Amino acid sequence: MLTVTKSGNWTFYWGVMPLPTGAEALGLVKRDTGIGALIRLANGNYVQGNAGGIRTLPQREVEDALALSNAAAILGSIRSERKAITSAANGQLGGRPRKIK
Repeated sequence: MLTVTKSGNWTFYWGVMPLPTGAEALGLVKRDTGIGALIRLANGNYVQGNAGGIRTLPQREVEDALALSNAAAILGSIRSERKAITSAANGQLGGRPRKIK
């Protein structure tokens, strides 16, 4: 199974080395074999990057996981009457509790 997280810190898995020419880092990819940076190469192929090395990924699975991630992001950002009421009630109580150090 393959999952994609677009908000992850991909540099933790890739390192300080520059990406290949024309490549773009999109986030993190998690597979049964581990986690790494999700990178789209200049030719459009998706690969997993770890410590400067790249591994091929099943392209169809990555595209499906990206579509699912995009849909979840859109649904999570939708404003609803219920969210507005809950947020207002939380604000009346003083908002989010502060972290205790």
